[in-house]
Amino acid sequence: MKCLRASFALHDPTVYGRVLPFVVLMGTSLSASDWPSWGGQLSRNMASETEKGLPAWYAPQGAATTNPAEMKNIKWAAKLGAVTCGSPVVSQGRVFIGTKGGSNDIGVLLCFDEPTGRELGQFIFRKPRTRGEHSGEYGACSTPTVEGDRLYVVSPYAEAMCINVKSWLASQAAPGADDSDRHIVWKYDMAEKLRVEQHHTASCGPLVFGDFVYVCTGNGRFKDKTRPLYPLTPSLIAFHKQTGQLVARDDEQIGEQLWRGQWSSPSLGMVNGKAQVFFATGNGLCYGFESVDPAAPVAPDKWITESLRGPIVYFIDVEGKDIAGLTPAQYAEANHLPPAEAKPALPLEFRYSIKMPTTTPMGSVPSAKVPDVPILKKIWWFDCLPPEYRNAPFYSTGNNGDGKIHPCDIIATPVFYRNRVYVAIGGDPAHGSRRSRGRLVCIDASKTGDVTSSGLIWSYDKLNATLTTVGIVDGLLFVMDEASVVHCLDADTGQLCWTYTYKGGGLMAPPLFAADGKVFVGKSILAAGRTLKVLGTIESSTTTSCSTPCVANGTLYMVYGNRLLAVCDKGDKPSTPASNDVAKGNKK
Repeated sequence: MKCLRASFALHDPTVYGRVLPFVVLMGTSLSASDWPSWGGQLSRNMASETEKGLPAWYAPQGAATTNPAEMKNIKWAAKLGAVTCGSPVVSQGRVFIGTKGGSNDIGVLLCFDEPTGRELGQFIFRKPRTRGEHSGEYGACSTPTVEGDRLYVVSPYAEAMCINVKSWLASQAAPGADDSDRHIVWKYDMAEKLRVEQHHTASCGPLVFGDFVYVCTGNGRFKDKTRPLYPLTPSLIAFHKQTGQLVARDDEQIGEQLWRGQWSSPSLGMVNGKAQVFFATGNGLCYGFESVDPAAPVAPDKWITESLRGPIVYFIDVEGKDIAGLTPAQYAEANHLPPAEAKPALPLEFRYSIKMPTTTPMGSVPSAKVPDVPILKKIWWFDCLPPEYRNAPFYSTGNNGDGKIHPCDIIATPVFYRNRVYVAIGGDPAHGSRRSRGRLVCIDASKTGDVTSSGLIWSYDKLNATLTTVGIVDGLLFVMDEASVVHCLDADTGQLCWTYTYKGGGLMAPPLFAADGKVFVGKSILAAGRTLKVLGTIESSTTTSCSTPCVANGTLYMVYGNRLLAVCDKGDKPSTPASNDVAKGNKK
């Protein structure tokens, strides 16, 4: 593996080196201020109500430097791979983040020393021979969850796995897939066993609660008709965290209802004393499930045959056509679709699309082998897309939208806050979402059944589609849309307090994070209050990424280009004090 080490040398070993195992493994208790998972907490709220002392300004300087002396209010900077879509987590004095390295779509999980930024280890995900050419093209995008000496993550190749952190970081072997494989406690290949077809990448941050790990499989549907569609593959599954045995799955047959893919992570909250697992889908729905019953019997490796219950989704490609205000069903009837010779075996649900994605064959009832494990019990479900959104054409590829309403999958993660669930709709900006209208909903998690009407506390549609998982602090909700606009709302009422237009956005607007009375969004730092106030703007030619910042033990961790920055207050001051800029935003 010498060539791999040479091609992915993130640090000069003569400068950083590898610390001794007893230094790596110092401390075994979880700090109260650690951030060990996506969102740091089971609720997935992208905010901290306890951290204090974070700076309102910092200067990362040049794109290549990792020398703290050349930067302001930055404790350390560590070099990452070519692409970083994963988000940092902090546990027991260590910082973990997934990235991409080398020229062959190598997925890598990096570990750094929290106080110094020294690299402690590289975990190289081995690419299975059965994966396609572009599998893992974005590197390791899953944000890991760390619990003690166990790390739970989804590989770039649709594998849920548990890694022994202690043995991994104590290893003296050269980084490589051979050595990394030795530290896998268990691995479940979702592509091989469940026929998962992931769209682009796996981005799920595993949810660990009790003895179980909940994972979004990422099963998707493709515009490319050469790629198979598996509508019966489960979308949400649970493993025993010690053994990796699959112990539960959903039975919603979400795969047939998808537009494209699924990238949201599960979250959890205690509702009336009982745990609920929240899951948002690629079809615009949000679910509340009961957590796994530890007493339910599970037979290992037992399978059953299931059939699609229907309906079959029938996509009508209306590119360049006049739909004359008709619903998809009305249009299908007027145009005699499907053709009489088609003879569908199940009822059809008609949808508009631009460049039609893969459609399930209609002539027979699809069936498939699925794991014979307990079914996750559905408590409630909420359709986040109003009918007028669902009746609009879906852009399956290569279109930036037209500023109107469109169907959206949900990429953001549901956030639980004070017995409510908050989630916003929005798909890939390159597939019709960037200029499309969005919607943010607040759901009463104490209801049961179809709560699309009864469970709606408020909705907000004055934003574009969004990928952002919201941050809520002190009763204020912050979200950023794909038009690079930050919206501040009252979390109880949905009333708009202010908006702020971020000037540094690219194709994807950067995620945001709220802590210490501040909202960190890309190169802007805003006051987390009911009145818009710009505390600072960061002067840097380096672009931010879609990696979400986190905060732990008085330090903010965020990705700038190919660097991970540890931002803290060192007493550095800008040469020109920031003005209380409200001109770039709008007060209500």
